[in-house]
Amino acid sequence: MKFGDRLKLLRLENNMTQEELGNLLSKSKNNISQYETGKREPDLETLKIISNYFKVSLDYLLGNSDDPLPVRDVDQDLHDEHDYNEELDAFLKDDEMSSMFYDYKNWSEEEKRNLLNILKGQEALRQMNKKK
Repeated sequence: MKFGDRLKLLRLENNMTQEELGNLLSKSKNNISQYETGKREPDLETLKIISNYFKVSLDYLLGNSDDPLPVRDVDQDLHDEHDYNEELDAFLKDDEMSSMFYDYKNWSEEEKRNLLNILKGQEALRQMNKKK
């Protein structure tokens, strides 16, 4: 898939018009149309903005990869671990079962993720039952 096709796909998946994307990039609707049809190529700075906005890798955007996710780095992985701890703190501080999980900060990332998924599932069930 070429850049123009990817750009159009991302724009449509995000329910954006060419004009809205143009405003985001400080470009005209005509520029966006030309990008999508392959009549014009964006500069590197514009590519970076598009990549960051849609949270996709430049390789995906340019058609060099079918994996839209950017390559992760060690700093991001450390940040994610911190996020799991914060999310679990938020779930467990008011939960009567929190004493069962007092040492979760020493658990592996997979164990934390699994616990968080279970807790989110329980919370979703509680919310559904409240609506009934």
